[in-house]
Amino acid sequence: MPYYDFWREKGITRIGQHWSLKAAAYTLDAIRQVLPTPGQVIEIGPGRGPFASVCHQHRLRYTAVDANPGLLQRLPASDGVCSFVPPIPLRDGVADVVVANHVLEHASGLPQAEAMLREMRRIVRPGGCIALTTPDLLWYGNYFWDCDYSHNFPTSARRLQQLFIDQQLEVQVLRYVHNHLSGWQGTLIGRAVQLVPYRLPGALPNSPHYSDQIYKARLTFARCVLIIGRRPAREQHG
Repeated sequence: MPYYDFWREKGITRIGQHWSLKAAAYTLDAIRQVLPTPGQVIEIGPGRGPFASVCHQHRLRYTAVDANPGLLQRLPASDGVCSFVPPIPLRDGVADVVVANHVLEHASGLPQAEAMLREMRRIVRPGGCIALTTPDLLWYGNYFWDCDYSHNFPTSARRLQQLFIDQQLEVQVLRYVHNHLSGWQGTLIGRAVQLVPYRLPGALPNSPHYSDQIYKARLTFARCVLIIGRRPAREQHG
């Protein structure tokens, strides 16, 4: 899509890259508390690749699935699969961990969100886990739709928990995160950044009185939901 090519070519500031890597490291640490020695990690929608970089640093086997070939080419040490999802063009039980950071909210609606999570469950082995991070609609409010035109599926902690239960995933972690911060520290930083104005009254995005960088900083520390669910090691059929 042209917008995502535009987003990719704009690049990222050093501070933005730093915060992205901090968030990725936080997610991997949370995963390793559930699954200490993950083997194969598959990420859906890797973006500019912060999670790929962190996996590479920890010498984990990593594969990315994304519809944008330009993004895949920029990832460090990745076996990239270029494809829209769902479905996910990988065999059953191929992964120990499936990760999707800021992806599920781009689903066109509930049926596609369910199909996406069902496909993630299919490709993760029994006993493996699925980790999602999504914006919290209860914090974002109308900014949920304003920050990206392809945000179509509203996400919150309660809705994600319900989706995981419906797919028979055992919820191991469910917490609020502000980039790489949680608890009162995350809430404090999130609220403080939220107070910083990013535009003069009435200024539009193409105006010099509108700061896209400040807007992105507000989103960086906005409250999101991290949920990690485990596929049961022994599953009952029938």
